[in-house]
Amino acid sequence: MVSRYLRITLISLLIIGIVVPIFYFSFYNRTDDSVIEIWYSYEGIDVIRERILEYEDLNPEVDIILQEQPSSSWLDKFISVAQTGESPDIFLAKGSWFGELAGLEYIQPLTPFLSPQKEAEFLPSAIDGLSFENELWGLPLWLDSILLFYNKNLFDQAGLSYPNSSWTDSDLVNAAVQLTDRSENQVYGLVWASISPYMWPSFQYGFDHGPLYQDDQIIVNDTASVDAMEFIYDLKYFHRCVHYDDSSNSATQAFIADKGAMLIYGGWFTPTLDALEINYGMQVLPLISSTNKRITPMVEVKGWGISKDAKNSSLCYDIISFLTDKKTQEDLVQSEYKVPTLLELINSPTITDNLVINSQIEQIKYSQYYPLDPIYNAYSDYMRAALQFILVDHQDIQTTLDEAQAGIIANSGS
Repeated sequence: MVSRYLRITLISLLIIGIVVPIFYFSFYNRTDDSVIEIWYSYEGIDVIRERILEYEDLNPEVDIILQEQPSSSWLDKFISVAQTGESPDIFLAKGSWFGELAGLEYIQPLTPFLSPQKEAEFLPSAIDGLSFENELWGLPLWLDSILLFYNKNLFDQAGLSYPNSSWTDSDLVNAAVQLTDRSENQVYGLVWASISPYMWPSFQYGFDHGPLYQDDQIIVNDTASVDAMEFIYDLKYFHRCVHYDDSSNSATQAFIADKGAMLIYGGWFTPTLDALEINYGMQVLPLISSTNKRITPMVEVKGWGISKDAKNSSLCYDIISFLTDKKTQEDLVQSEYKVPTLLELINSPTITDNLVINSQIEQIKYSQYYPLDPIYNAYSDYMRAALQFILVDHQDIQTTLDEAQAGIIANSGS
């Protein structure tokens, strides 16, 4: 009797051992279109996680897997997985990445899904900022720009007036020099990642270079570019009022630690400053007196895209539409001071009553947008090297920029 029950038990366990794994793997490796993987970078993941839960509650047949990805090396990682056919269905990326991925045919255009009514909900500049070769590649979620932050305590101690929208380069330099203390205190008047190609176009534009991308090319060795580089070089080595400039991290840490009186950085830094209770202000970047042009940073549009490997493109578009709606953008305004891309919000009390958002919007009025053309990535590589050669290794400005220009042209096919 015992042996018979034992045989039955063993047979049952055998059946379970076969059926359960088959069910498990068929469930978790199924190819049905209701399981969607999302890659998310940058700030605000808690907002997105909450909104995904709301979407799943409304659509119980859909299972969304949210994966947080670091922004560093993001593009290389995405390209690597796309080559194997395993890229995520949906991703959040900055505008300049969309052009590279579109050129490689690793992402899908959203133009077929975008109705005129839907397009009309967004700022035209946000739509343009994610468009390339007559196609829309991303649904815009927020805008990022660069501003001038200043430490009110250090200004007060020096008896200086705070920066204002009428400031010129002379005002910036004079304040930075007065706020610099190279003694044991090591306080510098101005800090930013001066060897970052992300910051560099701001100064080019101020010296009357015009848009970064023009006539299907990026120019870095014209008179305006040389003048801009000389201005930065003089800040560092003649006025000696710039330091902690080898990376964004060292610059931001110096500002937090009262070692940098002014900081050129992105609006995304404001939640950190608030959390640390730093007594700071924000202002648009100053005018260059000789050109009457403002130091004009690039605006980046962060947006949702759909990969070539998406199993259900229509479902993916429905999800990113939900994750770009008014509720999502309002939550990002409140928690992260993100500049919304919806016209309805830009003109709402939510925005008009928010001084931090308004400061960013004011800067964006003077700003230009990064091109999606893949040549931007070559430009970025060559200019990062050129900035290092000039500002760290003291190589000749014109010669170094000429070499960078030659490299950019060689990579653009022009």
